[in-house]
Amino acid sequence: MSISFSGILDQATFKASSLAFGTDEGKVCKVTAAQTVGLCSDGDRFHGVIETIERDNAYCVVRKAGYITLDYTGTDPSAGIVKLSADASSGVKVDDTSGIEYLVVDVNTTDKQVTLFLG
Repeated sequence: MSISFSGILDQATFKASSLAFGTDEGKVCKVTAAQTVGLCSDGDRFHGVIETIERDNAYCVVRKAGYITLDYTGTDPSAGIVKLSADASSGVKVDDTSGIEYLVVDVNTTDKQVTLFLG
C-alpha cells in the first residue's frame, strides 16, 4: 500500500502512527505529521475516522466525509448542529468550548452512539 489522497472527498490512505490492527478501527484520528495520522487524545479536534489498518500497522485508510456512527461518552448529544471533540477512548463527546460543529442526525442513548456527517 502507498500514500494516497486521490479519494480525499471520501477517504484517504495515510501512514499510521502507533495504530494497532484489529483494535483501532472505528476510532477518531488526527493528523500527527506529514502524511501521518494517529489516535486523538481527550479534547482533540478529530480529522477523520480510521476505517482499516494494514496488518503491519504501517498504513491506514481514514474516512474523511459522509455519515458515520461513533461511540460517545458524557452528555447525550442532540440532533442538529453539535460541537464535538474526541474523548479519552478515541470516540467523541459533546464539547461546547473547543469542539467542531457537526451535523448530528441520530443519537442512540441506550448504546451511547451518535450518527453524524463528517463533512
